[in-house]
Amino acid sequence: MRVINFLLAGFVLLPAVVSAEEITDVKVGALAERMQKIEQVLNNQALIDLAQRTAALQREVRELRGENERLRYELDSIKTLQREQFLSIDRRLQSMSATPATAKPAEVGSESTITATTETPVPAAQDSPAEVDVSSEPATSEPAGTGQVVLLGAATDATRDYKTAFTLLKGGKYDDSIAAFELFLQKHPDSKYAANAQYWLAEANYVSKRYPRALAEFSTVVSKYPASSKLADARLKLGFTYYELGQYQEARDELTRLRAQFPNSNVAKMAQQRLERMSREGY
Repeated sequence: MRVINFLLAGFVLLPAVVSAEEITDVKVGALAERMQKIEQVLNNQALIDLAQRTAALQREVRELRGENERLRYELDSIKTLQREQFLSIDRRLQSMSATPATAKPAEVGSESTITATTETPVPAAQDSPAEVDVSSEPATSEPAGTGQVVLLGAATDATRDYKTAFTLLKGGKYDDSIAAFELFLQKHPDSKYAANAQYWLAEANYVSKRYPRALAEFSTVVSKYPASSKLADARLKLGFTYYELGQYQEARDELTRLRAQFPNSNVAKMAQQRLERMSREGY
């Protein structure tokens, strides 16, 4: 009788054991399925993030290409303009050499200009033009009725010395031009070319990347020759020099004042361009 009862109990427990195993298998299968779904979601999110980063990089590349093309166009335009202006200078100098002038030396501050540079020496222009006063080249005077050119006294020396220094600058001999302009200012401090000589002394230091010295020389133009036609140019290059020295607030202040003082001038436009560049660069 006991044997029969034991066998009956075994048949009752067997289905219970089988049911528990089946439930475990079902749970394991459900868990595996959920893990697969989670992995799929994570993979999809990673692909989305990668696609977004790729799209952002593509946009940046397009923007950089556009900026590069714009800068290349501006550089080519400046080089073309500079080439034309140099040809004009050569023609004027040849004309001055061939034909006696009948007027007194030209006033400092003519509108005829060529372009100097922020990053490279004259004549390779880029983005920071400085106006070169071509007609401030010394002229000769001719007494009435003689038909001969005559240069007298100190005026002769000043004319010759200024022309020598200016020619050295135009030829890219910056160290020599600096020495020549310094000598000119020592010998002829009251010459009508003194303001221009002071400006070109500053410019020669600037294109030679002697920025602290250039800052002092441009400041001298502003303080000593406030009525000079080179004042606006000197103020512009003063702002550029502050920029090159990393004194960005001083550069911004100087260029902002210049833009307000000469609102419709070319120097105001160049000041605005540099201010916009500084904003793009985060200064």
